[in-house]
Amino acid sequence: MAASAGQGGTAAIAAFDGAARALAAGITATAHLLEADLAVVGGGVAEAGTVLFAPPRAHVREYATPPFATACRIRTAALRRDAGLVGAAAAALAIGRQ
Repeated sequence: MAASAGQGGTAAIAAFDGAARALAAGITATAHLLEADLAVVGGGVAEAGTVLFAPPRAHVREYATPPFATACRIRTAALRRDAGLVGAAAAALAIGRQ
């Protein structure tokens, strides 16, 4: 779907825009709550690249009200697709040590 959106496919672009709005709403809510200035997205969704990450940046600016939230940056996790797996393994190890 990302390839189709990247080539201008209107249905794919609309689907990604809907996902981008939902992602931006979640990022904005979290930024408001935690005063975060950085959101890191990993897993398979991170592979979509600019098709998914450009629209949420605009939507975050639209949804956010405090100045710090409008400046919230959205980045792809360095581990990309493996970010969730590595995080789950780290959590499991931490629980096992308790």
